Amino acid sequence: MDKSEIQNRTKELLEKTEKPKEFTNGLQELLKSYVDIDATKNYPRIIPDTGKFFGVPLPILRVVAAEIGKFIRKEPTEALSLLETIWTEGSFEARQIAGKCLEKFGPKNPEICLDFVSSVLHDLDNWAVCDNLAMFGVEPIVYSNPELVLPLSENGIKSKNKWIRRFGVVTLRGYKKIQTTDARWIINDGMKKLPKEKQTEISAIISR
Repeated sequence: MDKSEIQNRTKELLEKTEKPKEFTNGLQELLKSYVDIDATKNYPRIIPDTGKFFGVPLPILRVVAAEIGKFIRKEPTEALSLLETIWTEGSFEARQIAGKCLEKFGPKNPEICLDFVSSVLHDLDNWAVCDNLAMFGVEPIVYSNPELVLPLSENGIKSKNKWIRRFGVVTLRGYKKIQTTDARWIINDGMKKLPKEKQTEISAIISR
């Protein structure tokens, strides 16, 4: 993996942010150029509900997300529209990128970040995109502004949609570290609403 090449190509892509169609086409071309046979085989095996995907290894997605993250931190007013463009592309890789690029953006721009996250929850259709969005898009905000995120976590746990319920529980990882009383109650109450096997799976996630 040539990290500098990926960084430079992503920077070139970001010059098209004001033209969503061109940006989307450019993102797709970028992803197609890094397709890996092993990743193509592994995604459907590890993530049965992957849906649309290219087969790009996660380390490459992290580099792309890091560059996009730098961009939206410098240009927060463009963040929401850019995030929506990336997410709307619809592939597993694009949605992984959208979640990961929020990690350092969210704590300083919590309202923008949470507005975006809230708007895409109903698109969640597999555990990997769900957990990625929760851990990178929401968990970092918990450390600096736990009260702001708590309603989102609580509402998620109460949802009839299994992926939004999972999202709600996974967001509680951060609360476990700060030991908020309300968060402990929500963790205990929320876990009761999940099947036993899911409780075990989520317990492993929040105990990391």
